[in-house]
Amino acid sequence: MTKKQTLAIALMCALALLLAALMLLTRQDAAPAKDAHGHDDRGAETGAASEDAGERGIAMTDAQIKANGIALDSAGPATLRQRLHLPAQVKTDAERTVALAAPAQGIVQAVLVSPGTLVRKGQALVTIQSPAVAQWRAEAATTRQRLQLARTTYQREKTLWDERISARQDLEAAATAMKEAEIAAQAAAQHLAALGIDPGGGVSGSVTMRAPIAGVVVEKPAVAGQAVDESKPLLTIADLSHVWIEAAVPADSLGQVGAGMAAKISVGTQPGEIDGTVAFVGPVLGETTRMATARIVLPNRDARLRPGMLASVDLMGPQAQVPVTVSGDAIQTIHEHSVVFVRTKAGFALRDVVPGRSDGKRIEIVRGLAAGEVVAAGGSFLLKADLGKSEAGHED
Repeated sequence: MTKKQTLAIALMCALALLLAALMLLTRQDAAPAKDAHGHDDRGAETGAASEDAGERGIAMTDAQIKANGIALDSAGPATLRQRLHLPAQVKTDAERTVALAAPAQGIVQAVLVSPGTLVRKGQALVTIQSPAVAQWRAEAATTRQRLQLARTTYQREKTLWDERISARQDLEAAATAMKEAEIAAQAAAQHLAALGIDPGGGVSGSVTMRAPIAGVVVEKPAVAGQAVDESKPLLTIADLSHVWIEAAVPADSLGQVGAGMAAKISVGTQPGEIDGTVAFVGPVLGETTRMATARIVLPNRDARLRPGMLASVDLMGPQAQVPVTVSGDAIQTIHEHSVVFVRTKAGFALRDVVPGRSDGKRIEIVRGLAAGEVVAAGGSFLLKADLGKSEAGHED
């Protein structure tokens, strides 16, 4: 092959490659762009910009709205009384609760009541055998005997003094001895009374503990044969004519809470709300919960409020006139944004809003909605779900 022939072949190959490149470029310009899934992406950037500029919508006819049970609400002014909703619990009134302990070391002989027993003041509850009680009774009996002897001596010395037989210092000594005996006897009697021990019974170590108040036995750790002392409670009695409702208040809400605030209390399955007033707000936050306690004292005449029941408390703030409000169920949260679905001719349009105060039924709209606009209220969660499906389908 000559040099001219080789040069001619090379030129022809170069020309063929150039023609192939021009044809490939022309075909790519004519074909629509495809995404990773093979979809046409022409105008996707323009469409996304258009969607960001406007409101995302859901097409829905009046008939479909009715069939789906979506209620409509008109944004407008309202008088709101802000509610702070708090979890709570029914508890015994600590000021009407008594933990009964043994007066001294001893052995429980008998427990005469059970948890839940209604007791009257002075009713026998627990019997204990204690050597210390026997000693105290013996000491009290001794002081009574000494007092009796001192009084007899004083009377004899007084008679002798009146008859000019004895000296004055003998009468004064007898009077002093009688006074000391009286003090000792009173101290011994008060010691027994303070511990709830009957001074009678000779030198017996058996003591019966009686109810200091009327109420209900709420705890009974004591059992027959158990060794006890003054540091171990035998049982606890609570007067349930009043109970405490204790609500947990987050630290960032403490500025809204104070004694004297009106409250609405809902307890378990009890019907309706109970009116109450905040009596106390704890000054210290819980170490684990980091919450303070707001306490409400409620009468419990029919005993329908039982300690341990779960409850909720709505603390009622001051009333305020608000220009734009919507029903509480009109606001949904999408991607951490508060939104409403505004009624349009075609259906609904998604609108970002900034909510404000609430009374538990209506919510203030600070920004994003004008008075008179109609939004989806009851059933708006269906629109949220429909929108989520649409977005998921688009991503696929």
